[in-house]
Amino acid sequence: MTIPFDLQTFIIAAATVGAAYVAFGISAFGASLFTVPILSHFLPLAFVLPLAVLLDVSAALALGARFSRAADKSELMLLTPFSLVGAVLGVTLLVALPRQATIAGIGVFLLAYSVYSIRQGEAMTLVSRGWGPVAGLVGGTTGTLFGVGAPPYAIYLTRRIADRSAFRATLSSMVLLSTSIRALVFLAGGLMLADRLIAFALLLPFALSGLWIGNRLQGRLTRAALLRFVSALLFLIGLSLLARALTGG
Repeated sequence: MTIPFDLQTFIIAAATVGAAYVAFGISAFGASLFTVPILSHFLPLAFVLPLAVLLDVSAALALGARFSRAADKSELMLLTPFSLVGAVLGVTLLVALPRQATIAGIGVFLLAYSVYSIRQGEAMTLVSRGWGPVAGLVGGTTGTLFGVGAPPYAIYLTRRIADRSAFRATLSSMVLLSTSIRALVFLAGGLMLADRLIAFALLLPFALSGLWIGNRLQGRLTRAALLRFVSALLFLIGLSLLARALTGG
């Protein structure tokens, strides 16, 4: 078996993955915000993206196995079909939209929304289920276009589900769906090569360890603290998208 990276790169990758999945364990999304930009400094992006998807699918499965009974099935049934439509739409728009301007627009929106959410705190009002199709469609589309599908789901579900465990369980189920679709796309495109699978096997224990720590930490958070954490992640994702737009990434 050929190891796909040297020892120094492996140590950096393991530390990055462990820390990223602490955040995932707390919020049920956001790991790729850390893994993709950091690991792409040391490894080719075509290597990092399939690896990140495999880790996300595994983490979402682990959370789903733990919290599946707490998930809001009615919200999942509403979001899922529109997410699938959005994924197909994203493929169609991939060559049609001005990519950098679109990424910048999404980044600005996430920055503005996260600041608003932090200011509102737990006093945020609930929204109607009429926003579900919008969240599903936008999440599916941005997931295919940019690999960032969770924020629309997170924004919608924070304003629909008051129970912390149900929120995380429902969001992790949507993350599992969107990342599974992306994994199938990478598989069909021939990107799931042996070196990616070896790297995944080596780094999975660090992802699961981080997930376990994050899960333990979130149990100590109030709903208000969890909402602040989610808002902070959305803010960081918005900054990351703006940076990608400005640098042409």
